[in-house]
Amino acid sequence: MGAGLPLPEKVFSHGWWTVEGEKMSKSTGNFIDVRPLVDEFGLDTVRFFLLREVPFGNDGDFSRKALISRTNAELANGIGNLAQRTLSFIAKNAGGVVPPKGALHEADHVLLELAGELPEKVRGALNRLAFHEALDEIWKLIRAADGYIDHQAPWTLRKTDTGRMNTVLFVLVSVLRVVAVLLQPFMPETMEKLLGQLGVAAEARDYAALDTPLAEGAPLPAPAGLFPRFVEAEAK
Repeated sequence: MGAGLPLPEKVFSHGWWTVEGEKMSKSTGNFIDVRPLVDEFGLDTVRFFLLREVPFGNDGDFSRKALISRTNAELANGIGNLAQRTLSFIAKNAGGVVPPKGALHEADHVLLELAGELPEKVRGALNRLAFHEALDEIWKLIRAADGYIDHQAPWTLRKTDTGRMNTVLFVLVSVLRVVAVLLQPFMPETMEKLLGQLGVAAEARDYAALDTPLAEGAPLPAPAGLFPRFVEAEAK
């Protein structure tokens, strides 16, 4: 005010974190050193967990068990598994390119409409600093896509209807692109890898680019795993 500068419109304030239900204390030595945690799990995973586990601004409790649980359930078995099974199947059975889209069925429309509505939902949550709500909305789409691929079963369609198989795969890569674009603020390094595997150019990775469909027939790089499943070593 003294310098005549405009005052901030928002002030960011996080809550307090406890560890395994206990207040962090130097005397008890139960504080969390983030650097070894990042070295072990990766920066994207730790950032995701902190923003997913507790509403921003609220107090929260950190536990290694909860970190591993979310890593395995939502990253390795969630977005990681969906991307791997889709892109690996395309590489092996659909020529390693963005599959051609045929006539859409009702299930396709439902999933694509859910993906189309997601950017505004995420934008609204981010404007309110409700990061956990943004992630929750994204994971609703991931779970819906998991159910879609299980129900549509492209591995069965490969033997009976390759045209329908390609359409299902096109819908899946389209949904994966939406998810990857929206997850960039939370997991920039990993989503850069996923967008690369989807063949999305660096200049086409923002909200506005989602209005342009993926180019059918565009080559896709060889897929690679995004999130390894973490197995805690047994105590001796």
